[in-house]
Amino acid sequence: MIKAAFFDVDNTLYDWQQRRYIPSGIEAIKKIQSQGVKVFLCSARPYASMKDFGVFDLGIRWNGVIANAGAYATLGNRTLRLLAMDQKAIRTLVHIAKKNSLTMELVTARSRFLIAPGNTFLDHYHGTYTDITPPVHPYSGQKVTGTLLFCPEEYDEQFHAALPSLVYYRFHPCGVDIAGEEHKKGDGIAAIMRELGLQREEALGFGDDFQDISMGESAVLVCVGNGRDEVKAAADYVCPPIAEDGLVEGLRHFGLNV
Repeated sequence: MIKAAFFDVDNTLYDWQQRRYIPSGIEAIKKIQSQGVKVFLCSARPYASMKDFGVFDLGIRWNGVIANAGAYATLGNRTLRLLAMDQKAIRTLVHIAKKNSLTMELVTARSRFLIAPGNTFLDHYHGTYTDITPPVHPYSGQKVTGTLLFCPEEYDEQFHAALPSLVYYRFHPCGVDIAGEEHKKGDGIAAIMRELGLQREEALGFGDDFQDISMGESAVLVCVGNGRDEVKAAADYVCPPIAEDGLVEGLRHFGLNV
């Protein structure tokens, strides 16, 4: 019996082609929750980004959140996992960025802010990923779980040379995630599953992109039909695309009444 379900946001709950949350998927999640299944967000987005993106305004009272690709995980009002980056490393990142007239987003457990005003690189990034522009604040020792640097690849060498121990993941021509250590969505799911006392076969993880593959370490992995081929190959089951009621079909496949 499925007792928990974890859902990626972009291209899993939200369809970027239609630029909307797919109603059938949202209603299906509400229905399984009413039947006792615990439902969780599981995104590479920071918590504040998910909030600004409207994912908490869908009429679903999420049982917990995995954000920053597993760096932050909650169950109810309890924090189960929070990976804070080294403050000295953050100050070095900020210094190099400002020296090059760049801006970057610093992410804490529940908030995010820019270290400098936006520029053409940030605008280019937002041309792909529509988002609000966070406020500008100085870094003053906050517990940062991750950073998002807005710059093209030509700047990478400076950051890598100064801070080779950090983890860099460039996913956009003007966007690179920088973390203090390796972490993944599966780590966040594992923390929640341990707390709930659940086994892998009692949970589902729905996703579409590379970072969702690790969900399969602690939950049955369901790739939506609009997902990447690599995720489909790793998945336990591939459901139809989300625009074709994929989440509904995926939940039904595992015996849930939606």
